[in-house]
Amino acid sequence: EKAESFSFFAQHSSSIPLQTLAQEPFLPFAMINIDSGNFFLSPDQLLTFPSSRDGIPLDLQKTIRLYGCELIQEAGILLRLPQVVMATGQVLFHRFFCKRSFKEFDVRSVAASCVWLAMKLEEEMDCGSRQRSRLRDVLNVFQRIGFRREGADPCLPDAVEYTERRVELLNVERQILVELGFVCCVEHPHKFLLSYLTCLEAPPELIQEAWNLANDSLRTVLCVTFPSNVIACGVIYAAARRTGVPLPESPPWWSLFDADLRQIQEEVQSSVAYL
Repeated sequence: EKAESFSFFAQHSSSIPLQTLAQEPFLPFAMINIDSGNFFLSPDQLLTFPSSRDGIPLDLQKTIRLYGCELIQEAGILLRLPQVVMATGQVLFHRFFCKRSFKEFDVRSVAASCVWLAMKLEEEMDCGSRQRSRLRDVLNVFQRIGFRREGADPCLPDAVEYTERRVELLNVERQILVELGFVCCVEHPHKFLLSYLTCLEAPPELIQEAWNLANDSLRTVLCVTFPSNVIACGVIYAAARRTGVPLPESPPWWSLFDADLRQIQEEVQSSVAYL
């Protein structure tokens, strides 16, 4: 099934031509919505992604999103980046494809650009020559991943194709910034998670399971659907059910953290149930 999905993707998605990106003007600031709530979608909007309008089934979209997030996670491990950089890259990836279709952009190019942008947002590199070196590292790692996963032939740094990939990565980064209105603030559920679990005096097995689910939740569209505190409550709820650890219900523990039981049961838990 995965092979069939990726073959469909390979046939119907391609990178925007470099000359098109270079000629596309920046949006005027008056047209950019900088409200952070702009990133949260309603259930109806989740069914009308640009990819859906292009005829890509929701199941296939989910598979492609998983693939893109796996690329970001694997690249982060190979680059020895902290988890927060990989988490930020995955959130940017989801936000971008809420606004653009998988038919318009190659998911591999977007994943690489999201890693590069997340590294800068989380200040995981220095200026000058070190920055140029890290960009080369990102390109080399994604070449290695492409060779291992798909048998794609790598190219040498002095090759024309290598330069084209570098330019493409930077142009796609620019396109991501334009689509997001240059607002790249990301709030992860992890910071709420540890605080909530400490308040609940959770045992180590519940803490570990909840942390794992929080990382896995980044591969879903939860980050563009609910605030981070609601996601944190949802993964605690799901982790408690998996580990069999009882949590206080009088008063309900989730009400202390400004979360709704219906949201964490029907939405968050159901999203992480298949992970």
